[in-house]
Amino acid sequence: MSVPHLFSRHMLWIPCAFLGIFLVTVFLRPLLPIDETRYLTVAWEMFLRQDWLAPLTKNGEPYHHKPPLLFWMVNAVWALAGPSRWAATIPPVLMGLFSVYLSMLLAAGLFPRQPHIAVRLPWVMMGCIPFLLYSSMIMFDVTMMFFVLLTLWGLLSFARTQAWRYVFLMGLAMGLGVLTKGPVAYLYVAFPMLLAPLWQGHPLNKLRWYGGCLSAVLLSVLPVLFWLVPVLQQSDNHFAFWLVWEQTAGRMTGSFGAAHARPFYFYIPVLALLLMPWIFFPSFWRQARLLRQKTHGDNGVRFLLCWLVPVIVSLCAISGKQPHYLVPLLPGMALLVTLLLKDVPTPVLQRVTAAAYIIFILAHVVGAQTFFKNYDLMPIARYVQAHKEQDWAYVRQYHGEVTFLGRLTHPLDEIQPEEVDKWFAQHPQGYALIRFNEQDRPAHLTLIMEIPYRGKRMGIFRKEGAQSQMRLQKDSYKIALDRYLDEGGQPALMFLYAYMLKNFRHI
Repeated sequence: MSVPHLFSRHMLWIPCAFLGIFLVTVFLRPLLPIDETRYLTVAWEMFLRQDWLAPLTKNGEPYHHKPPLLFWMVNAVWALAGPSRWAATIPPVLMGLFSVYLSMLLAAGLFPRQPHIAVRLPWVMMGCIPFLLYSSMIMFDVTMMFFVLLTLWGLLSFARTQAWRYVFLMGLAMGLGVLTKGPVAYLYVAFPMLLAPLWQGHPLNKLRWYGGCLSAVLLSVLPVLFWLVPVLQQSDNHFAFWLVWEQTAGRMTGSFGAAHARPFYFYIPVLALLLMPWIFFPSFWRQARLLRQKTHGDNGVRFLLCWLVPVIVSLCAISGKQPHYLVPLLPGMALLVTLLLKDVPTPVLQRVTAAAYIIFILAHVVGAQTFFKNYDLMPIARYVQAHKEQDWAYVRQYHGEVTFLGRLTHPLDEIQPEEVDKWFAQHPQGYALIRFNEQDRPAHLTLIMEIPYRGKRMGIFRKEGAQSQMRLQKDSYKIALDRYLDEGGQPALMFLYAYMLKNFRHI
């Protein structure tokens, strides 16, 4: 498939669909804790520093869990449009759009004699509701998907032409993948390189092939070092250890603790969810039984199996597991599904995809009136922003719930429940954000406001003594102003009076 054909009028439905995803996300769905709030807090603190090569921070503390590329992309958009949630949503949506186009190019390279596969593939990808959802979320996985596809397209081009420009392309794409989500980027693309004799249909010059692939891997280190060297120069050894080693090897071996630890079969139901609704077609299972026969004469099918199967097995063997770890593989799965659904007419695929897209929109419409309210932190964030000069504490682990939403410019104190009284003794005029149930609501503190939050309640609390002091201060202002006005004071002071009453409305 040629590049001009990708942008023909017959393909205009793809960018239009992603524009709809963007609008639905911005207008109907709140910023979702804990992932989206955490990542935008990291991006916001980068924006405040105006230093893209400094160590990442969350709530003022070093953040070594993720590399910086997504945060760079968000800040690049913010530099043009200003910091906002809608602007931060643009990069993942664009990465999803570009991933569809790259998937079509990959399909055209793998199946050059069957151009209809590349044409039908977008309908299958866009019919997967998880793909629509992750393309709208401020997370790393769809961006990782884009660089995996770019690497594999460069790999196919290198296999076809032996041109070294594609080695440089692979090196750049892998390097940017590492800057997106860490060294796991190599896992997503390593097996098609290593298993090339199994899927290439012509005799392989092993020295040239593996030399080119090794050169690409070595070149991929250069973009990483561009960021890593200045960061490590500004960091201590502990930060370097967590960033370079523990976040990758620790998660793979389980030494990272219990983070995302799940049984080896965890991804089996996740695969079924990712491939819905296509797994309900009888043609899917009928052709799946014949898949082994296709591997004998079809290099494209062998390539897909050499890519997908070893990576999925490797992810199953790794201790830490999350559903979105499979998202970078979704284009390969969708391409395999497209092959299995060859007997299904294209209009049927289109109708199913349209139905899935409508379900995606309706779910957001219903969610905006129901369950999304349990995740909407804006009422709390507005109050925090209005009182951001006060001392604030967050009880239990803080995931950036209000830093970006409240546009805070200084960290909150992160404390544990047993430290609440001690903190208020040191900050008698301060506020504390506490997530609680009715049975464990702090009775000795004054509740300023509360909202439903993730099955519990999120509340803003103050010390009772501080509340009483504020009430007396309010009364003294009222008495003094009333007396002044009764004695012929300036009517303009009525505005000051109304302002003070407004700012003490929480009493």
